Amino acid sequence: MDTLTSPPMNNQAKTISLLLSPESTETQCLFAIKQARNTSHALASLIALQAFIAATAQPSDRDTPAHMAIRKIIEGHAATLRAQLLTEHACTLVDAMRAKDCAAITRIHGGLSRNGFWRACQLAVCELDAAERMIAKDWALGWFRDAQSRALAASGYPDALNFHKAEISSLEYAAMNDVSNYLMNTDLEKGGYANDADL
Repeated sequence: MDTLTSPPMNNQAKTISLLLSPESTETQCLFAIKQARNTSHALASLIALQAFIAATAQPSDRDTPAHMAIRKIIEGHAATLRAQLLTEHACTLVDAMRAKDCAAITRIHGGLSRNGFWRACQLAVCELDAAERMIAKDWALGWFRDAQSRALAASGYPDALNFHKAEISSLEYAAMNDVSNYLMNTDLEKGGYANDADL
């Protein structure tokens, strides 16, 4: 009985060539943003595209005008999305401060770097009036001090915190620590930093 064998695959059959221009990159970025469920997912898509291009671009293509233009296009859209995402987090943070919603603040805190959370706080505080800022400050500081006192008492050791025994979420504690620190170190009458050195 004859045996059928497949012809050996040549190099061309094992690989594909992808051609990318600044124009097609712009189109792809806009498509990814449109198809994304939200701003966070859109940003993740562009970061993935950026990483893919960086990993697969031929050495001879790097640092060419086309490659630099493509990078600039993706970075521009990503920067816009980051600013939009920060604004969205700040708006959510405003509502959370007004509602004294620790869980919401913790979710925002968990999704941002510490610097990102600080910047979101800065934007959020600017949306609160003077009375709301003072209320938010008193609430956040009161929550933090109460949690700290309970965690210290639960541990039984000086300067040691036992969140588990005190039934306190360590994530909530970290978030409220940061937000209370921010509110304590800003000029709440102006909604900004206490002095330029804090910037």
